[in-house]
Amino acid sequence: MIKRMFFIVFSCLLPLILFSQNNTIKGLTTDENAEPLIGVNIVVKGKTIGTVSDVQGNYIINAQPGEILVFSYIGYESIEVPITQNVINVILKEDVTYLDEVVAIGYGSQKRSNVTNAISTIKGEDLISRGTGSADEALIGKVAGVRVMQMDGMPGRGMDIKVRGISSINFSNNPLYVIDGFPVDNLRSVTTGDIESIEVLKDAASTAIYGSRGSQGVILITTKRGAKGKPVVQLNTDLIVQRPWSKINVLNRDEWIEFAIEERNNTYELNGGDRNNDNSKRAAAYQIDPLWLTDPTSLPDHDWYDITTRNALMQKYQLSVSGATDDVKYYISSNWLDQPGVVLYTDFNRLSFTSNVEGSVKDFLSIGVNLNASQEEQNDPQTSSNAAGVSRIQLTPPVIGLEQNTENGGYYPYAGSFIINPLAQLRDETRFYKTRKIRANVYADVKFTSEFKLRSSFGAYLNNSTTQQYIMANLTRGKGSSGFAESTENTNYLTEHVLSYEKLFKDIEFGAIGGFSYQENSFYSIYAARSGFADDQVKTLNAGTDMTGASSSMNKWTMMSFFTRLNVAYKNRYLGYISLRRDGSSRFGKDSKWGYFPAVSLGWRISEEEFMKDLTWLSNLKLKGSYGVAGNNNIGNYAPYSTLASNNYVWGNDVVPGYSIGGYENSHLGWEKTHTLDVGLEMGFLKNRIQFNVDYFNARTKDLLLNLNIPQVTGFSSAMKNLGEVENQGFEFELTTTNIYRKNFSWTTNANISNYLNKVLKLGDDNAPIYGYADGYMVTITEVGQPIGSYYMFGTDGVFMNQEDFDSNPHYKTQKVGDTKYIDYNKDGVIDNDDKFIQGNAYPDFTYGMTNTFTYKDFNLSFSVDGQVGGKILRSFGRQDGQSRGNVWKFWLDRWKSEEDPGNGKVPRAVVSANMTTPSSFWLFDQTYFALRNISLGYTVPQSFLKNQNIISSLNFKLSVDNVYMYDHYNHAPTTANQSNSAIVPNNDSATTYPISQNYTIGISCTF
Repeated sequence: MIKRMFFIVFSCLLPLILFSQNNTIKGLTTDENAEPLIGVNIVVKGKTIGTVSDVQGNYIINAQPGEILVFSYIGYESIEVPITQNVINVILKEDVTYLDEVVAIGYGSQKRSNVTNAISTIKGEDLISRGTGSADEALIGKVAGVRVMQMDGMPGRGMDIKVRGISSINFSNNPLYVIDGFPVDNLRSVTTGDIESIEVLKDAASTAIYGSRGSQGVILITTKRGAKGKPVVQLNTDLIVQRPWSKINVLNRDEWIEFAIEERNNTYELNGGDRNNDNSKRAAAYQIDPLWLTDPTSLPDHDWYDITTRNALMQKYQLSVSGATDDVKYYISSNWLDQPGVVLYTDFNRLSFTSNVEGSVKDFLSIGVNLNASQEEQNDPQTSSNAAGVSRIQLTPPVIGLEQNTENGGYYPYAGSFIINPLAQLRDETRFYKTRKIRANVYADVKFTSEFKLRSSFGAYLNNSTTQQYIMANLTRGKGSSGFAESTENTNYLTEHVLSYEKLFKDIEFGAIGGFSYQENSFYSIYAARSGFADDQVKTLNAGTDMTGASSSMNKWTMMSFFTRLNVAYKNRYLGYISLRRDGSSRFGKDSKWGYFPAVSLGWRISEEEFMKDLTWLSNLKLKGSYGVAGNNNIGNYAPYSTLASNNYVWGNDVVPGYSIGGYENSHLGWEKTHTLDVGLEMGFLKNRIQFNVDYFNARTKDLLLNLNIPQVTGFSSAMKNLGEVENQGFEFELTTTNIYRKNFSWTTNANISNYLNKVLKLGDDNAPIYGYADGYMVTITEVGQPIGSYYMFGTDGVFMNQEDFDSNPHYKTQKVGDTKYIDYNKDGVIDNDDKFIQGNAYPDFTYGMTNTFTYKDFNLSFSVDGQVGGKILRSFGRQDGQSRGNVWKFWLDRWKSEEDPGNGKVPRAVVSANMTTPSSFWLFDQTYFALRNISLGYTVPQSFLKNQNIISSLNFKLSVDNVYMYDHYNHAPTTANQSNSAIVPNNDSATTYPISQNYTIGISCTF
């Protein structure tokens, strides 16, 4: 009996014993259509043992019974299977996470698969690799159709962002920013670590729900929320070494002395002098320092760029706590940024606090609050303004002493009177900014039924700032010290109430909203200035004796809106969207206060049709089209009204203060409206391993606000009217690919490319052109058939190389051999204003960006590139070219010196003449560039190293470099437009661009 029982037990255990000894597991991996899957990752959970399936979908792996196999494949849901036998066949289901991903749209969200508008998304995790101090800088090259221009490198200064070009001639072309439902002016108060996602609404069908503020695009920022689970504490630390990168090369001492001698002799001779005369017979402007001829090495050879710039350490810290229970979810963070500038005596710091808390009060009621408070401080002694530090770094001759050209150090007599020592100017002029912002939004969600809900919100945005400036007497050439103080207060209130209804029927997904919005904004400022300070010990205004200025101002605007939206999806194939907004604004005339902004879009998910099911390689195919109208209300608060202007009157024998009418009233003044047609195609291949989107858009902005001439019998010469029309059209392409997906290695690519063409269609009744001026010189023209703000000036054809060349071509004003040769455009043998013609424009032929991301085990590596082809930069600083009272750019080494030494044939001789201030194509530079923007290397500490302690749950390290390499034609600052970037005068630099930095970052992210 015992033997029989032993035999039975042994027979039952024998397969298990044999299975334990033979630990080879094999099987087949297929999809839901029984098709074999190639390259499926199979790993033993918790170990480094793994393999991949072959071309027939088969796999073999060594593992023990009781262990767990994890099967994962791009485009499919991962599964875990316990090992209970030698053969394990698995069927992987398609992962529709990407298509079911929720996308933020105006006043709600929508499944990505149902989106029929032009909306691009950037995840917050894609922004944090950059070692920058601002969220907007991290957007460079990330989104098709969005151009992010870094105007200069001053810490705390924002980017210039344009969505699908520009459409307004006289007013703002900036997009509307909405952070957690609240409209704001910029992104300075939000940090990249707090951002969950950014959605860019590009077509009018998506922006029309924002009505009169949506024509320039809308950027929606959603900050992080708590996720259900135990509290998560995260600490992020970045240490960033900033190195000056965009250096402008100027002449050194010996080069400048040679240049100065040439220029003064040439200019003296041009004005009738004899270049052999000594200084006693020359005016000051033509005099030559005797040391230049006898002992030039006794003079300093200062590189003012190196003297006034530095390497600077930026520090970023973020501490956050997040989590959620059944009743409350929360995300709370604090951020500290300390950014010394690469130019001496400049810096920026920001302390901010963010809190997103939502709690369930009843089954039908939840209440939440989004709060952001920040304080910013900036020291910037007007570095980027004319006649200030940055321009003087370039202009100050290298022979000026370290303390020379100041009141204390005396003045070098052979330099221009406008030259103030740049080191002293940065040190002895202070301008301090402090800004405090609070953005709070309290909301309540009421659930009447599971489908019918109400959200009511009440918010406020308070922005208070102070500016204090003091200029020491050391800089003012005997005028004494001066200072001013200014305080501004901006208060914005917003309340919105939105009813929503969502219902899933058998074959229909239906959604609808209806809402009301009221917004009120008030602004107040006060300013005072004084001079007459006894010394520079006390720098507040009470120490000054002479009041040189005082003023105050206030203004206010309000807006009331009603809006609705309907969206439907039938059988997950046929999609529809319609919206309407009605805005009423105090900014417009009494007869045009209300505007309507409709939109409609349709979509067809062709890939969901039955006749497409056999195309297993096609994951997604959606055709979409939209048409909508959005507006632009950024015209100032009192444009349609006849305002009052202060004037003095004679009353008897006395002069008394009074008022006069200050402008022409137009009660019909209304919105600029942009009508946009958008047609797009979305494609996904190989289980969405390849995703490709293309959009074509045509946007016509009508009723442009222009200042037009009116009969002077009205008492005024011009008035603002809605009469212009502009067109923007172009293509956008976006590509996302998973190139390699293996057990320990993956490679993904995100790329985009876009272009647009801008054209003026109408300019008032007579289509009279509009001219743009920079520093007093006409440099652009806006006319029908051409882009807004086209560069309009003389063309150049090199220089007059010799006397024969000079004699055989027409001249302009006073010219000689070696001067700039202007093109006789109309071929009449005379150079005059009729020979000016369009020399190009500020708009690129196309822009592009690409990010590649690699992962290998616990390492990740990414690099980003971006660039543009075409476009021009206007260097209005060219008005000072050719003179030697200050320094000049290095390209003057290639100038014409003689017929035997003609230089490169493009740069004229050194001389001060009437041609020096003649705008020409010599002032324009190519804006084409290619930038290796960022390289980032990360390492995640394996869990096996952390499992023996209970404090740290994850630990990540990061090394990155920003602005790694650039090919360009403008000193590594090809998108600068520091002097002006208006529509009329775009991309204008006046040698005032604060240096851009190259950043080296080491970062640690630790989760507890």
